[in-house]
Amino acid sequence: MKKLGVWLACISFGLQPISANAIDLMQAYDAALRNDPEFRAALKENEAGQANRRIGRAALLPQASASFYQAATNSQITGPAFLNGPGVTTNRSYTADNAVAQIRQPLFDLEALAKYRYGNAQADLSDARFVYRSQDLLVRVLQAYVDLLFAQDQLGFVSAERDAKLEQLKANERMFKLGEGTKTDTLETLASYEMSEAQVIEVQNSLEVAKRKLESITGTPITSMKEVKKLNAQFILQPLIPNVYDMWKDTAMASSPEIRASSHNIEVARQEYQRAVSGHSPSLAGVASWNQQKGFTVSTINQNTNTTAIGLQLMIPIFSGGEVSARSSQSRANLEKAQAEYDATLNRVTLELQKQYDAVVSSNKKIMALNRAVESATELTKAMRKSVQGGQRINLDVLIADKGLATAQRDLAKSKYEYLLAMLKLKQQAGVLTIEDLEKVAINFGAKSIEQYKLDSAIK
Repeated sequence: MKKLGVWLACISFGLQPISANAIDLMQAYDAALRNDPEFRAALKENEAGQANRRIGRAALLPQASASFYQAATNSQITGPAFLNGPGVTTNRSYTADNAVAQIRQPLFDLEALAKYRYGNAQADLSDARFVYRSQDLLVRVLQAYVDLLFAQDQLGFVSAERDAKLEQLKANERMFKLGEGTKTDTLETLASYEMSEAQVIEVQNSLEVAKRKLESITGTPITSMKEVKKLNAQFILQPLIPNVYDMWKDTAMASSPEIRASSHNIEVARQEYQRAVSGHSPSLAGVASWNQQKGFTVSTINQNTNTTAIGLQLMIPIFSGGEVSARSSQSRANLEKAQAEYDATLNRVTLELQKQYDAVVSSNKKIMALNRAVESATELTKAMRKSVQGGQRINLDVLIADKGLATAQRDLAKSKYEYLLAMLKLKQQAGVLTIEDLEKVAINFGAKSIEQYKLDSAIK
């Protein structure tokens, strides 16, 4: 419940509205908290789930009821007017009133106890699911954000490749006119250029899809990619603490909302089974009632009767047509199903945890290697430009070097995106992902912290 309270407090931490000039990761997350349909549905699902706690408790509390009955009655009474006399029919019209109030308190009721525990288990299940979906929103926002940026990077790469092939096509045409090239070379380059042009169109479509995906989560239109803040040149690699997989696994076993939800689901199924089998058990309740009758029968016309009663009510089920046995068998099967689903959840969480842990560990070396590749590609493009100035190389060589640099930069950015996602997903699977973790990621995109946003809002 403490972790749930933290998440509910985060829903309205109040960042500034997304401006028309720039969108950073934390602003995107704040907009998603208010506008994402999946998260809004999760909020209402949790709100509905919490009602189960009160519903279950009601089964153990006193039940009070009252009723009032009034009717205009017309009776025909046939009988001898005197002893051994002839039969005489008399018509009597009167108003019959009946008021009843009753309070019933369960004293021993296994079904009511099972309903109480069932309601608590349902509410706990709802809490765990909401925590998972709150954490999942953090991951979905980052996923949509980096997908958009990577699509932009990919567009830059394929555009550079297309431009290089266009320059190569122009070079082949010049060489063919001078008699130094062949028509085949020109046609091959032209076909390659057209394929590159098709790739550019395809990536542009992918970029539009990625933009719409982020818009659907944040509920905020993005009019230009210039609004979306890119990765900083200075990238911060977060230390992996702890750096032992078994410790992450132990944390996941204790804190993973998926595992806790699956465990609560077993308890829900267990209490449903208890409710079913309690149909064979007797129940005992204390009952207090008050009854007032006025002319309720022919024999009590013009008479008022007040009756109060306090006692015990014992109910012993005998036969219900086999319904109790059938429900018991059904709920027992559902309990075994829930236990099997728990085992499946354990396997899925541990496998995903291992996958993300390995991704974080390997990403460090991969990013460092790609950093060196970008540095080498940058030096190569500088050398190519100097060679062109010296007449040793042509523009095509520069474009090819630029393409290699664009490829290295794209791969480096992709590795950084994958590293950030893996770090968040690792903590998500372990059940320890918080908004502060997203803040640390957002620093790499030039975003402010929540506290800084609050301070800026207070100043304004």
